[in-house]
Amino acid sequence: MSSMISSFSIQPVSELDNSYCYNFIGSIDAHANPVLESLAAIPSQAHVLLDFSQVERVNSMGLSLLLKLFEEWERKKIRVEVQRLDRMVSMLFKITGLGRFVKSDGNAAAQDSFFATAVPEPRHAEIRQKSADAAHDKLNFVASLQSGQQLTGWYLLNTYLQRRMKKAIHFEQSMEHPNGDTTDLLFARPFEACAMIKRYGFLPAMRPVAEVDEVVLLTRADDRRSLSEYQGVCVGTATKDSFVYLLGRFLCDESGLDSTKFTYDVAGNEIKALQSLIRKKCDLVFMLKKSYEGLSSFSRNNVRKLDESETHFACHLFCVAPHLQEEGDLLAGILQDMTNDEQGKTILRDIQIDGWSKPEPGEIRMLQMVYDRYVS
Repeated sequence: MSSMISSFSIQPVSELDNSYCYNFIGSIDAHANPVLESLAAIPSQAHVLLDFSQVERVNSMGLSLLLKLFEEWERKKIRVEVQRLDRMVSMLFKITGLGRFVKSDGNAAAQDSFFATAVPEPRHAEIRQKSADAAHDKLNFVASLQSGQQLTGWYLLNTYLQRRMKKAIHFEQSMEHPNGDTTDLLFARPFEACAMIKRYGFLPAMRPVAEVDEVVLLTRADDRRSLSEYQGVCVGTATKDSFVYLLGRFLCDESGLDSTKFTYDVAGNEIKALQSLIRKKCDLVFMLKKSYEGLSSFSRNNVRKLDESETHFACHLFCVAPHLQEEGDLLAGILQDMTNDEQGKTILRDIQIDGWSKPEPGEIRMLQMVYDRYVS
């Protein structure tokens, strides 16, 4: 069972007495769909065991496809179990609620304890409404930057968009949560984007090409403890309602630390969290990987990386307010075409993005599932 367009394949191991065992091999992403569809014919009341020991990576679209398949099997009363996941894939299954399909190893009851004890239900707010005439006013553009070095580039991008959209656009950098009542164009962190989609009906238009939000765990350069020795320490983080915070906690949990036993120093932004670490006000910091890579040599020399994620899951999103669907289509075309002109290429280098692509519906679905489970 293989596909010419996919780096993913399925190897049958055994099919006996309505029990089926398969090895999954390669990368599970959008291209894996034709291969996964080959399993749709498994009969009702069967038992399916999937071995993930040869799976290289699973991204958010792959998780969405797996969830769709597993839910279809559940409707057919097929019992499905997944075994031998690596640390990152195991972490993603737990984050997205797929952990219930992982073959029990004695810890199944604790798989979702983080969510069960710490996660309130999300608030449902009214979707923002504006008149058709509002689309002709000056647009407000808010961006949550991935690193401070990008700021000049985003002002240049704002000017670039004004000229091509032929509309006045006011740009500001977001330091707090964006205001859904006044924001028209938004470049936001994963959970910020989900909040605006859910509460105000924002539309995800584009995402950075081949770029995902990963987290690094940092300590001071002179602190030589191994990660397992940081039980119950103080952890610095920019905010508690971010994907970086969620991913940092899971990374610690999957490394044998209990993140519920940490105390947290919520600094407001990543630079302040880093300063708290260097000043010994905390012992660990959760930081966006891209922010870490953009640190000055002085800051990098004062910290030591203990661990990092490789989840291939979430990314920043460029969204538009719901009353701006036509402008959103225009914006998407302009962003996608930036790699075809010299000015656009220069701005992309300044904002440290290789280019833009449309997000897959499955990517948005999985991200919103995590947000719904995690953020109120």
